[in-house]
Order: sequence, then C-alpha cells, then structure tokens
Amino acid sequence: MLRAVVLEKKASEPRLTDIDDPESPGRGEVIVKVEAAGVCYRDLLNRKGLMPRTRYPVVMGHEFSGTVAEVGQDTEEIHVGDRVAGLPHSTCGSCRYCLEGRENLCRHRLQLGEEINGCWAEYVRVKSRDLVRVPEEVDAAAASIAGCVLGMIIHALRDQAKVRSGELVLVTGAGGGVGIHAVMLSKIFGCSVIALTSSADKAEQVREAGADCVVVGADMLSHSVREMTGGEGVDVVLECVGEPLLEYSLKSTAWGGRVVLIGNVNVGEARVPIGYMILRENALVGSIGTTKTSMAEALSLVKARLLNPVLTRLPLEKASDALQLLEKRASLGRLVLTP
Repeated sequence: MLRAVVLEKKASEPRLTDIDDPESPGRGEVIVKVEAAGVCYRDLLNRKGLMPRTRYPVVMGHEFSGTVAEVGQDTEEIHVGDRVAGLPHSTCGSCRYCLEGRENLCRHRLQLGEEINGCWAEYVRVKSRDLVRVPEEVDAAAASIAGCVLGMIIHALRDQAKVRSGELVLVTGAGGGVGIHAVMLSKIFGCSVIALTSSADKAEQVREAGADCVVVGADMLSHSVREMTGGEGVDVVLECVGEPLLEYSLKSTAWGGRVVLIGNVNVGEARVPIGYMILRENALVGSIGTTKTSMAEALSLVKARLLNPVLTRLPLEKASDALQLLEKRASLGRLVLTP
C-alpha cells in the first residue's frame, strides 16, 4: 500500500488515503518514487469538477520529480536510481507531434491526475519516454516544476512568442506560481519586464524576481502600460491570468505585439477587439504545456544557478490546504508537496 491524494468524484474534496501499489511496469514503463510534486491552478479546476475528461476516482497531480525505483522492458536508457522529472501527461511517441519533438501536442496524450493516476502519491507509474533526467545539482522541489512551470514558460517565450532579446514583456499574475517564474525567465531571455500583480504584498518579491516595473491592480492596466512606454505598449504579453484580463492585455501591446495565453484553462469567455488587432497586426497565441527540450533547458538554467525557483513546500497531507492557498492567492511562487 502507498499514500496518495485521491479525488473520489466530481467537485469533491481530495482525500489522503492508502491505495494499492502501482502495477509492475509494462513495456516502456517505470515506477518513480516521488520526491516532490507541484500544485497547479489546473489541479484546483479539477477539484472543482471543471476538467471534463477526468476519470474518477483518480490520484491528483501532474508535476513531479523523483527517483526511478523499478523499470519495465525497453525503457529508453532510463535506469533504476536515475533522478527524473516528468511531462505532465503521457504521450504516444508515434504521432506526428511526438516525432517532431512537440510532445505537448500529442494527439493521444493522457493527462496525469485526470485521465490517469497522477503524482500526489509516494509512487507513480509513467512511461520512460515522458521523463527527463535531473542533474545532481538540482533539488527535487525545483525539478518538480521543470515541466508545467519552467519548461512551459520557456516554450511560450521561445516557440510561441518568438521573443527577442531587448523586447519589452508584460507578465500578468506575476505573483503567482507561473507569473513570478515568467518574470525571471523573461529576464534570462534578455527582455525588460513590466509585471502586474493583484497584491501589494507581493510587489516587492516580484521586483526581487527581476521586474523592471510593477503595476498593482488591473483596473488601469493598459493605461499604466501606455504611460510607462511613452504610448508605445509592450512587444509581448505573457497572459498568466486568462479571461478577466485578456482585453486589457491586448490593448497593452505595441504595433505588431504578441499576446501568449498561458493562463488558466477555465471555460470563461473573453472580449477580443478584433478590429484593433487587425489594424495593429497583433497576434493572439495559445500555449499549452511543455516539451522535453524545454524541460531540459529549464533544468540546465537551475543547475547553472541562473534561475532560482520560488517555492513553498508543504507535506503531502496538506494537499487540500495547498489548494485553498492557491484559490485565495495567498501563496508566493509555486506550492510543492513532499510525500
């Protein structure tokens, strides 16, 4: 038996309980002893019953790192004792997207913590091809967010925004687990950063993360950005909040600016000023998940001490508390559970 946080049914409270050990790994599968597991806003949406593909009961969580405890056949050079971090979903390895190294778009992906058992547990069974090795210099908590946070932002900046050194980036939700790391990574990419946070209490930490300017409160976002930029606007918006701020984010962009949506995947609708976008040749781009290439790059940055993740650690039994902190926006950086 092992301890795990299980969501028994739709819109229920997750429960820490004992479950059966995972089945022995099949071909291409491994068992990972989980050492750290991130807490994502998607987990909160899942707990609220807003992820329609969730199969109940299910072990929650999709961000993790740990040590390989057992391997099946054909595990693609992953061995017992390897330190690893995982993609947030299982991939097929054979569709056009997997073959192109765009694992985030796998047409047969299964989301951990929703369609298959996740990582808020002492052990998780995953496919070896969905793992990236973790350097010894990177601790488990930082490695656990290499996929859904750090790698995700790198993918958004490089592949979707196609950001260039010297550009000006606006990061919304900058005090959250995604936003504060978006500030850090934008600076690493050579950009200047305007950061938006809803909390005056978090403003100083956002500045310490590297933001050149901080806006507190979204009421006058586009006006504030225009004032700060001499009326020009920003080259790129990393929209980490979603529907409530989208129109303001679009109106904060410069001519030819890009807005990349990496914010929560809720079911809300947003007002989009289509004519404004056409006349200014603005682009609105979605960005989902990460690739193994982006994960490896994130881990290399942490290893080199160019990136120092902002983390709050909690024991596995505090999973429900972690979700409440997330809902109240009462945490700074990423919450990480330790089994």
